[in-house]
Amino acid sequence: MKKNLIHMAQAIILALSLMTFTGCIEVLGILGSGASMASEYILKGSASKTISHEFNMTKKALLIALRKMEISVDVALEIEDGEEIVAKADELEITIELKEITPKVTRITVVAGKNILHRDKATAQEIVYQTNKVADRLVS
Repeated sequence: MKKNLIHMAQAIILALSLMTFTGCIEVLGILGSGASMASEYILKGSASKTISHEFNMTKKALLIALRKMEISVDVALEIEDGEEIVAKADELEITIELKEITPKVTRITVVAGKNILHRDKATAQEIVYQTNKVADRLVS
């Protein structure tokens, strides 16, 4: 078994070496760009917005919005300059980060998805939108 793994690794190294010598370096570039696109997707699978409301008002609006959307909050954790809220909706895991930028400005970042490879940006954006909408109503 161990010999098979060693032989397989040697074959892969040899194949990659031959590609570079025969001008097939483009194949390696394609592999690299695929990894780049995957990391971009993971990073851009979130929604963020800076809201002109106090931290506590934004948090209250967020909790009201989540309740209206039937998203259940699992846990809230304190983080530097804010709070991280973990919630769940059916099969989606949702992480919401609230950070106080100034006493009157709060940044909200939402990541929603089934796992690290399947992100739901539309749901994340809707949570941000609904939170801002509720916060505006609470002020008026």
